[in-house]
Amino acid sequence: MNKASVFLIGALVLSCLLPYGAFARQTPPDTLVINTRLGKIILISDSLQRFKAVNNDVLIRKALEMNTKDSLGRIQERTSVQASGTPAKKRPGQTRVFKLLPAFGAGLIRDKISPFLSLSLDFAPQRQDYYLKYSPEYTFINLGVSSFFTFLEDEAGAFHTNHNIFLEGSLGNRMNNNVNNYGNFSELAAGIGYLVYKEGTYFKGSTWKLFVSIGIKRSFIRIRPELYITDNFRKVFPGLTLKMF
Repeated sequence: MNKASVFLIGALVLSCLLPYGAFARQTPPDTLVINTRLGKIILISDSLQRFKAVNNDVLIRKALEMNTKDSLGRIQERTSVQASGTPAKKRPGQTRVFKLLPAFGAGLIRDKISPFLSLSLDFAPQRQDYYLKYSPEYTFINLGVSSFFTFLEDEAGAFHTNHNIFLEGSLGNRMNNNVNNYGNFSELAAGIGYLVYKEGTYFKGSTWKLFVSIGIKRSFIRIRPELYITDNFRKVFPGLTLKMF
């Protein structure tokens, strides 16, 4: 039994058996040192007579359990510091369950480059564990709107800007590469979108899109391969979007 166990036994006995009025009387405590084959047990109390009804095996087991929990806590804290280089601390805005995420970027839809703006609401109840306890990943749900601007040339050679708005929803995981190595990825998600506002003839009828979002490690860029289903499920064509937060 090491010195920490001996100290914890004394602390446990002091907290559990010492009467509330002991500090008021300021009487010197009694100390008993028991020599065993594995080491020494030190008992501290205002009266050693109180130990008559105490089972030594139960007392030792409780002290060892407390010592084990304390050791595991120190090991976990030390591992977190070594993995990240800095102790875990709360950073403003990063532990909110709900977050508004503005973004911009450009998408290749068929053969047209279409810049876009988007605003989404991010729901992640595990985000606090991710940042404060260094969990390896957390799950999120994202709901938002994306406004695409498509430039088309008419028969007279004049260019027009068409405005198309998609309502989008996605589900995925964000990874903490400081804890586990996920390669070059920091986010993987899948989602679906529906065209709620249409201008021009680029999209026809009911239009849906399926997409996968891939986050690049230590980057604010998301790569999104997309599949558009338009003209009431009659036409299908691919797309690719670069999204930046």
